[in-house]
Amino acid sequence: MKKANIIVLAGQSNAVGVGHVKCLPKHFSAEKIAKWRNGYENVKINYFSHDKKSGGFVKTTVNCAETTKDTFGPELGIADALDEKYPGREFFIVKCAFGGMSMWHDYLSPSGGEDYDPLSYADQYEHIVAAIESGKKARAGWCYNELVKLLTESISYLEENGYTPAIKAFCWMQGENDACTDETTESYAKHYDAMLRDFKAEFVKYMDKCLFIDAGISTVWERFERLDQIKRDYAKYRPDCVYIDTIAAGLTTENEPPEAPDLYHYDSDCVIKLGHLFADNMTNL
Repeated sequence: MKKANIIVLAGQSNAVGVGHVKCLPKHFSAEKIAKWRNGYENVKINYFSHDKKSGGFVKTTVNCAETTKDTFGPELGIADALDEKYPGREFFIVKCAFGGMSMWHDYLSPSGGEDYDPLSYADQYEHIVAAIESGKKARAGWCYNELVKLLTESISYLEENGYTPAIKAFCWMQGENDACTDETTESYAKHYDAMLRDFKAEFVKYMDKCLFIDAGISTVWERFERLDQIKRDYAKYRPDCVYIDTIAAGLTTENEPPEAPDLYHYDSDCVIKLGHLFADNMTNL
């Protein structure tokens, strides 16, 4: 059987990706952009991203993000880097990301706290992200449950099609929401640790020297220094965990779109760079 190298991508809006396709020509060649628009046959993605689902594995390309915007996420940079380093080699990205969601509530996992609801999924509202943004409250754990569900379905599909699935990386771009209060910031390590332990236990059969790669948040968030330090400290003594310092790497948020810069989300070139940083840290492939 063929080995299926799986890369999980999860988190909130900077994992969804708000890199504007229209801004790409400022940074990249027409040839490169055309390749991204065509997509990668060897790097497939199955996604539930904000309010958009692929419904199975498709080519990794632009617009694997959300329905109402012409945007893309870090998966494009991941695919670009992997294709460059391992030309023609197959990879499978499983992306589950939702804008504005927290670790302490939405991504709460079974051992993360008594509020966790095993029956909490996106179907509790017709359009769950829009419902939450309008002030409605979802039951705790729905993002984590959707991640487990999507990855389980992806693994089943791969097995049914003659692959041996192997989870190689868990790429995490989240924490902005949790950097809004002292309480949620200081509880971050506890909830992150619980999620990783539960995730490992859930998919222990498919873990293949999996690396957990956690990206820091940008300076626009009030408690960014403290939350990034918590992330950095968590990874420091855990051999399967990696911290990406997005600030030191020069990722910016203040330039795009040019007519009204979106300070909360990475500029288009930096969304690609974030994907490259994730891929560069996959030293186990």
